[in-house]
Amino acid sequence: MTHIMLLTMTASFAGPATVDAAEPTIGLIGDSTVADTYGWGPAFAKRFDDRTTVLNYARNGARLDTLSKRLDELLEKKPDYVLIQFGHNDQKQYGPETYREKLTDYIERVVAAGAQPVVLSSVTRRNFGPDGKIQPRSEDVHGDLAAFSTAAGDVARKHVVPFIDLYHISVEHHNQLGPKASAAYDFDPTDKTHFSPQGAAAIAGLIIDELKVARPELARRLKRPR
Repeated sequence: MTHIMLLTMTASFAGPATVDAAEPTIGLIGDSTVADTYGWGPAFAKRFDDRTTVLNYARNGARLDTLSKRLDELLEKKPDYVLIQFGHNDQKQYGPETYREKLTDYIERVVAAGAQPVVLSSVTRRNFGPDGKIQPRSEDVHGDLAAFSTAAGDVARKHVVPFIDLYHISVEHHNQLGPKASAAYDFDPTDKTHFSPQGAAAIAGLIIDELKVARPELARRLKRPR
């Protein structure tokens, strides 16, 4: 079952429906779960052919407000697409309503720059409860990731851009795997947020499966399985 929201309504600043550049550029912006250090971004980039450029502007510890200038730097590179994923650090500082406002600003700026935004909700943390199912973080935050996922989907719907509900996709994925198998995704035995190479590749695969529906023209840019 796909978790992507395909939006066909009109909006005052919605960009063109598709881009079919001969050598497309995909920008990534988000927090450490996307970044080059131990996020899914590098594994995502490896899935595309040599004519496709992936620019990863995600940073460890980032929130929408702290990476605003970094977004400007990315947009100066004239990407065709920008995938936006925030939430883990945002929820520690402000609630879903403020998140909506800041995410709206990102979308408007991406569209104004001539790029196509794709909004992703945050990938889940891999903390399991006694029942062997994902247990969302509720302490020391201004809302759980499910609430931020709802906010991201609402903003995407309002502004007629694709939304990949990575939060619920990843929760479902790990609930099916269970705690023992999910441990292979851990960057280290104590890190239930960041990714081992295996974990990064798996999450990148989940995103790409949804992106094939959101932006089907990009499917032609994927490397063929050996």
